[in-house]
Amino acid sequence: MTDMRYYVMVFLRTGPTQPTDPDEKKKLQAGHFGNMERLHKEGKLILAGPFKNGGDLEGIFLFDTESLEEAQTWCDSDPAIAYGSLRAELVKWYSAKGIGIHTDEDPTEPEGAN
Repeated sequence: MTDMRYYVMVFLRTGPTQPTDPDEKKKLQAGHFGNMERLHKEGKLILAGPFKNGGDLEGIFLFDTESLEEAQTWCDSDPAIAYGSLRAELVKWYSAKGIGIHTDEDPTEPEGAN
C-alpha cells in the first residue's frame, strides 16, 4: 500500500485590492514570483501555477506541510497576498507521500510521459 499523508493546498483567488498603477502591479507580480522561488528552494512549495479561465480562481500552491497555520505564514510572506490583490484559501489535502512534479531530468519519470 502507498504511504499517504496530508499536505496543504492553497487556492489563490482574486483579492479585494487591485493595484491601478501598472508599475505597482509589476512590482507585486515580481515579488509574488520571487516569494514562490524562495519557498520552493526552501523545500516548502511543491508546486504552484495559474488557472486559465478560472474566473476569480487564479492559481494554486501545494505546500509540504500538514499545518494550516504554518502554510498560512508562508502565504502571508507573499507580497500579492499581503497587498490584497490575491487572497488565499487553505485546505488540507490527502495524497501519496512524496508526490511532486517530475521533470525531464528526473530518472523516476515514466518513459513516454512527455
